[in-house]
Amino acid sequence: MSRRMIFFLAAALVSLALIVGMVGTAGGQGSAGGPTRIIFMHHSTGWGLIWQGGVREALTDLGYEFWDHDYNDPGLTGPDGELTGENWDVPDDNTDPNGWHDIFAQRVTDPPQNTFSHMLTFDVIIFKSCFPNADIQSEEQFEEYRGYFLDIRDVIDQHPDRLFIALTIPPLTPNSTSPEAAARARRWAEYLTSDEFLEGHPNLAVFDFYSLLADENGFLRAEYRPDDEYDSHPNERANATIGPIFVEFVDQAIRDFVPGEAVAQPEAPSQPQEPAAAVEVGDVIEDFEGRDLMDRWWTYVNNPDVTAFACTQGGPGYSGEAALQIAFRSAQWNTAGCGTDLESGPAWAAADGLSFFWQADTPALPVNVGFLVNDPAHPDEDDTLFEVQLETPARAWTWERAVAWWEDLVKPDWFGDAGLDAFDPANVRGIVFNVGSAEERQGGTIWIDDLRLAAEE
Repeated sequence: MSRRMIFFLAAALVSLALIVGMVGTAGGQGSAGGPTRIIFMHHSTGWGLIWQGGVREALTDLGYEFWDHDYNDPGLTGPDGELTGENWDVPDDNTDPNGWHDIFAQRVTDPPQNTFSHMLTFDVIIFKSCFPNADIQSEEQFEEYRGYFLDIRDVIDQHPDRLFIALTIPPLTPNSTSPEAAARARRWAEYLTSDEFLEGHPNLAVFDFYSLLADENGFLRAEYRPDDEYDSHPNERANATIGPIFVEFVDQAIRDFVPGEAVAQPEAPSQPQEPAAAVEVGDVIEDFEGRDLMDRWWTYVNNPDVTAFACTQGGPGYSGEAALQIAFRSAQWNTAGCGTDLESGPAWAAADGLSFFWQADTPALPVNVGFLVNDPAHPDEDDTLFEVQLETPARAWTWERAVAWWEDLVKPDWFGDAGLDAFDPANVRGIVFNVGSAEERQGGTIWIDDLRLAAEE
């Protein structure tokens, strides 16, 4: 059992009703021999393509089971065209290239507890970004997009039994961008549909939405523009024209797709590694910088039907460009959290606690700071949780230092007699920041930065 499963067990002990709420959520694996299940992740331009282009009806007529997910509000729509009342907590509702990069970097969980894990419960995964991203302002931004999608492609390679279909970004009206930016948007569409990007990746296809919508100058074609000259949403004529083309593309991509083995990734050349410097009291354990944050941090939500939760790399941080950003809205008797696995050691035993800086947009939000401790005598058994409840600063938007002192940590009552009786910092194997309350509904955004081992002065 993974460390994060401890928190799912906690949810079960808190309320049986929460577990009942988790069973039967949409997005389970299709039965053998059942229809191919498609999910289309989109925002407003996707909505227009679906509803004005007849996409749902046409794919249904072809025997597919078509679902789509819009912004978190309204969320998921089922094959019958009706909203299900649930959403997959797309972090910050961000489906820009950097947003997709973060989503595809999420740890896969079963049952699904984040956006990417929900997406993987479908056979065909279609995803797109909206037209504002076609305003590519510089070559640096272009290369940033390329880096995001190369990382996304690497993740797609790890799921050869799923077909992924990306859409190129729709173009903008002339009043919403510049000729230079429009030219870069055209180059971006050309790159995503090129052999350079697609060859050797059999479970990835790209529908060139951009080129069907763009004129010779790279702007949204005049006949496809709404009446508002600053509005870049393709109009009904555009969607009615392109919808059937999109359906044919999706159908053909599915027919051509043969699930296979993951494409082998070249191994990095082995280099002699310098021994890691010993961690000492006062050293930074985590500063949340770098692009691979969510490779290091995992999340859990014990009932996604009543809790909106996102753990992302936000900023600016206390001492750098980034911080751990936790945004949530939680119903009563519901919790969620964000944690990381690690290996502690002698320096942890020499310290007296863990310090960090944090701020929040809401004063005095209670947060349980937890530590997962392994029993060295029984290393294969589940870790024991020890935690302390702290409150974010009494003044909103103010960075303050907080310390979770070892002496204040206790094992939660729901653990009972299981696990260790006493906290041992030398055997910490994970940290988690847990939000939510049994007493009341809560919500807010919290930023956490510069985790360090602390000593009493």
